[in-house]
Amino acid sequence: MTTLELLLQSIDLDTLSRLRTASELVSFALGLVISYLAYLGYRRNQSRPMLFIALGFALILGVPGVALVILGFGLDIPIPIVNSVGQVSELAGLLAILYGLWMPRRP
Repeated sequence: MTTLELLLQSIDLDTLSRLRTASELVSFALGLVISYLAYLGYRRNQSRPMLFIALGFALILGVPGVALVILGFGLDIPIPIVNSVGQVSELAGLLAILYGLWMPRRP
């Protein structure tokens, strides 16, 4: 057996589940920080594109984290529905960021 195979066999599913949850929480926190900083940039410069970028990051990283906590752990909703909510939110967030980056500047 290779070293990688031995390492993979030694990791249990509980540890992997904890690592995934920790990763989700870090992504959620980073999403909120990035969204907040982009919102501050919007407020400081009155730049509408920055508002859409802030909204996009909140939708991409914030909403799926909240959906996972509220829908997945709080209520007994099937995981495919929770994942679908996250996917739709991520798609809307990417579209908001794209619009913010593509939006024409006003003089």
